[in-house]
Amino acid sequence: MRNIFDEIEELYEKTRRRDKKSDGGDYGGGEEQPRRRFSFSFGFLKLLLPALLLVVIAWQGFYIVPAGSRGVVFRLGKVAHVANQGMNFKLPLFDQVTILNTEQIQRFEYGYRTVQPGPPPTYADRPEESKMLTGDNKIVEIDWVLQYQAGTPEEYVVNLPADQWAREKLIRDVAESTLREVIASRELDDVLTTEKEASQTEAKMLIQEKLNTLKTGVFIVAVQFQDVNPPKAVQAAFSEINTARAERERLILEADKYSNEILSKAQGESERILNEAEAYKFRRISLAEGEAARIRSLNAAYRENPDLVLNNLWLENMEKVWPKLKVFIVDVGENAVQLLPLEEFFKSAGAGAPENGK
Repeated sequence: MRNIFDEIEELYEKTRRRDKKSDGGDYGGGEEQPRRRFSFSFGFLKLLLPALLLVVIAWQGFYIVPAGSRGVVFRLGKVAHVANQGMNFKLPLFDQVTILNTEQIQRFEYGYRTVQPGPPPTYADRPEESKMLTGDNKIVEIDWVLQYQAGTPEEYVVNLPADQWAREKLIRDVAESTLREVIASRELDDVLTTEKEASQTEAKMLIQEKLNTLKTGVFIVAVQFQDVNPPKAVQAAFSEINTARAERERLILEADKYSNEILSKAQGESERILNEAEAYKFRRISLAEGEAARIRSLNAAYRENPDLVLNNLWLENMEKVWPKLKVFIVDVGENAVQLLPLEEFFKSAGAGAPENGK
């Protein structure tokens, strides 16, 4: 931008040359005609300078940071502050602003490149990026994606190369070397089966740590495996291994299911037997306690009247031994003969007479 004082000086020179030209012989050699001269007013200059200064400040000082972006303000070559989205102000001639999109997620593809997003999409393989060495000295091919964004704007602008190609190469190389380090710490079978999620998580964490150490201001959003396969020459053998492994898992699950069923039934049966045993135990104890109480009561009665107790016991036992036995209690005395014959008593009792007169 031209200096305001240079423009004022140029305007003054143009006016002076126009006045000088009007002083020539345009009117011949006759009488000198009166000329109009330009009178330079410094009062006008005093009004013009502040107005121009305000225009310059408004034009050069105010700026807008778009939504989703941050502005890194440099003052005399050093980071002064980071401006948020919206209207902001900077010092003209002293401040410079670099606008950075901090919400845009950038994506790097490893092992392949998307040629046409489709549909249908088409891809180009990059085997030099996908082939990696595992901890058991075997080769595995991994196609994966790195997603990142600018996390710390001032570090992202200052510490990363200004050239986009160099900046992306730095991030790509750090991420690729880190993932190779993670895969080299695991065996091939683990990488192909159970350690996929753990490998992605560990790689993301280590890449973030290395970029933080370099103070790049990059935030890793995700590390995602697209395809994890053994080399094509041995894929058939690995397919058979995976089939056998799946069959083994199926058999193990079936065996576990059968074991759980048998154990459940056995546990239920054992609980039933224990419950029955407890009930039998309680019943036997109750009967034994009742019998003991009866014996104690008989003992007290026996002390008072032994004959009565003995007769009762004899009668109870006879009823158990001979259920059909008819018992007649006869008071032995003078009238005992009158009770004979006993057929009448049997008839009155509703029973038949004993055979053979017995």
